[in-house]
Amino acid sequence: MLFLILLLFFPLSLFAQVFIMSNYPLRKSNMERVINERNYRDMVDIIRKIEDVKDVYLMESEEGIYIYVERLPIIRSIHVKGNVALIRDEILSYLGFYEGMPVRGPEFKDLDVEERVKRLYMDRGFLDASVGVTLIKDEDGYIDLYIGIDEGPVYFTDGGVYRGASYPSSVLDESIGLVRGRVVKESFFRESVFQLQDFYIGEGFWDSFVYYEGLEKLRLSRPFYHVLMPGDREIRRKPLKFLGSLSEGISNLFSHPIATFRAITGRGFIARPVFQIIEGRRYGINSEGSSFFTEKELTAVSGLQSKGVDPFSLEEARENIIRAYHKKGFFDVKVEYEMTEYTINFKIREGDRYKILGEGFDGQFYDEDVLEKILKSKLEKLYKEGYTLADGRLKREVLRDKKEVNVEFDINPGKRQILKDVKYEGENKDIKKLFSKYRDKLPAIFNTNLIEAINIDLQNYFLKKGLMDGNFDIDVKVQEEGENIFYIYTYKVEEGQVYKLGDTIYYGYEKTSPRELSYMTKRAQNYSQNLDDETLHNMLTSGIFNGVSIDTFVDKEKKVVHRLIQLSEDKRGILDLSIGYNTEENISLEAFIGLRNLFGAGLSSGLKYRKTGKRELYELSLTDNFLFSSRYWLKSNMFKTYEEHKSYNLDSYGSNLQLGYRITRNTSIGPVFSLLRNEVDGQKYNLRKYGVFLLREFKDDIFSPSRIHYDSVNLSLAEGDARYTRFDLSTFYLIPLPRNFKLSFKVAGGVVWGDAPIFDRFFLGGLRDLRGYSFEEVGQPDGGKYYTFGRLEFIFPLREPFVGVAFGDAGSVSDKPRDLFKNLKADVGLALGVNTPIGPIRLDVAFPFEEKWLNKFKVYLSVGYYY
Repeated sequence: MLFLILLLFFPLSLFAQVFIMSNYPLRKSNMERVINERNYRDMVDIIRKIEDVKDVYLMESEEGIYIYVERLPIIRSIHVKGNVALIRDEILSYLGFYEGMPVRGPEFKDLDVEERVKRLYMDRGFLDASVGVTLIKDEDGYIDLYIGIDEGPVYFTDGGVYRGASYPSSVLDESIGLVRGRVVKESFFRESVFQLQDFYIGEGFWDSFVYYEGLEKLRLSRPFYHVLMPGDREIRRKPLKFLGSLSEGISNLFSHPIATFRAITGRGFIARPVFQIIEGRRYGINSEGSSFFTEKELTAVSGLQSKGVDPFSLEEARENIIRAYHKKGFFDVKVEYEMTEYTINFKIREGDRYKILGEGFDGQFYDEDVLEKILKSKLEKLYKEGYTLADGRLKREVLRDKKEVNVEFDINPGKRQILKDVKYEGENKDIKKLFSKYRDKLPAIFNTNLIEAINIDLQNYFLKKGLMDGNFDIDVKVQEEGENIFYIYTYKVEEGQVYKLGDTIYYGYEKTSPRELSYMTKRAQNYSQNLDDETLHNMLTSGIFNGVSIDTFVDKEKKVVHRLIQLSEDKRGILDLSIGYNTEENISLEAFIGLRNLFGAGLSSGLKYRKTGKRELYELSLTDNFLFSSRYWLKSNMFKTYEEHKSYNLDSYGSNLQLGYRITRNTSIGPVFSLLRNEVDGQKYNLRKYGVFLLREFKDDIFSPSRIHYDSVNLSLAEGDARYTRFDLSTFYLIPLPRNFKLSFKVAGGVVWGDAPIFDRFFLGGLRDLRGYSFEEVGQPDGGKYYTFGRLEFIFPLREPFVGVAFGDAGSVSDKPRDLFKNLKADVGLALGVNTPIGPIRLDVAFPFEEKWLNKFKVYLSVGYYY
């Protein structure tokens, strides 16, 4: 009955005899155009995979086919007010909430959002933060979430309070890793209970109990300088920790400047963790007659710390001590014990330590730990030689009359396991190529990882080619020759039929037109995984979506692959403010406001303003990353800019139009047209520029790349008040290396033919190229027609958040190509960078290859990112 009533609400589409209904309105999709009487069963399985959907019910009757979708409530908007220290995104990331997120009712209701936000603030030092949360759900199943925050002051960490402790607070602070001057993190102290408990057990308080009571909050009455260099007593023993302490002080200054200033002037706030400690009795172990083990070692060996003290554990402790002595060669050891009050007295008669009787030991004392390491080393050597089934054990015979131990390594190497060949029975050239790269490595010691890699490559090949029934059988032949066992793997591959590309359901787009989606979607008659990869790349680089997922559904009966593409549109309005600093341009301020996805066509517009010590820019832009096709893109802008250079000042007005054609996913080519009016030192140049560019840009991750390849080639012809041709190229690579090292290099060059004005001639020098020279120093006074430049940087990690950079630059500017290498300039230098909440701070020091180079060094300080 309930189901029939629900069918009366929210009819979304009607095609033939298929009706789609839902409890709440579904987000925009193309289901009404895709689902029909022929495919509705397949589509039901796809709909179930939609993130918003809780369940799907299907009912077939003579009147028609009814698909009822039970949609989850969705967070429509999230409003956060009162947050100053923590940005909105950080709060929502901690909560795991985002606008457009479907909510599973019971789970969401059980979440105490207020407590979770308050917990986040307490872990950021805001112990007095108060939070209010309001949830409003409308009849369409959309939730508006309101979070109000009163942050209060920031608290810094002072020494702990340990009630009931007999140890000095400084010792207990060190045991839990407490750092005075650090911003309070409340959860850290909750977890410190276990470290404090371990400390007491290690000190012999085996019945002790530690309880965390909370934080004692205090207002300062005198300066608290620890905020400038938070640290502990280990700085005295480990001087390198000074860097970490300094970085934390810098972080305090940038993250909480007001709170840090108040702390050093004696008006801030501190907090002390309070622990209640019941120490109990302190147990001790005394040993009489022990010269080999210390009392601390005997305590650890006995196991009494974890088991407590009773007749059974004492007897077990005695056995553990005897066993430990035997492992070190004391086979005549005698151990007795007695307990007085809370002290266990072990009486030990160690006896003589036996020596090893065996070749290569030369009368060494018996030590089972050393012998086990030798055995392990022998086995590892055999493994590397191919004896992967080798095993061994230590055989010993104790000769008590001679006080010696006859030691023998009983090792069974077995046979060498050799992977002789991997064969493919078939004629497919792609599969042959796949196998050839593995066969080149053979014969080799047998390694299942290599076989697994072949299997994975075959599975990936099937997916890329759309061979959803692709499979393979492996026949293994074993040949035994002497000490070797040879394995020959023969693969029989059944590719099966290529699956067709079926229907594609788009779900979650609101402003984007279906036609624009079609431009970004890669299609073909047959399915392959490459289609999904290309589609995902196109959608993420379009600038329209902040989230895209593609799921595939295989219909083995019809040999078809259907796709579900779920979309999360980015906000249409864009507002971006940034500030930076470097010694070349001083303060840099940039503001950008724009609107993306205009008219659902993928168009984006933006108004940009940038002001530095040398430049000022106004710019109105219009871009479309998919201009009526998956192949074309458009960039256009109108601008007004002012630039201060070393030998001239330039005012420019004009417009640019750039049309690109994608040769591949990462490579584009196209024409450029510009109308420009330039004023330089009272002289005006009205120019028309026609050009062509070739651009290749690769990033291994769109949002946070660790590998970047950037190649640019430009050729342009200028006409009007001056006529000349300009050509330049640039290549930049950022390459990750093991252990968080990175290598980057840039190679660039250019040439101008004709009588080009000074603003289109070449200069070098300054922060972005030849750092050993002043800004535009190389090429003065009129610039050059030719230039070449190269840069190499080696980036290495220091103590987090510091990084170090060693670099070298080389370049030249000239009016004649033969003079380029005659006038080559070069420099080397070092840089120190630190990551802060406002971006990296970097200090570069560069030395030119000149006479008296030590007196000509250049120093650059920059805040923010630059290339």
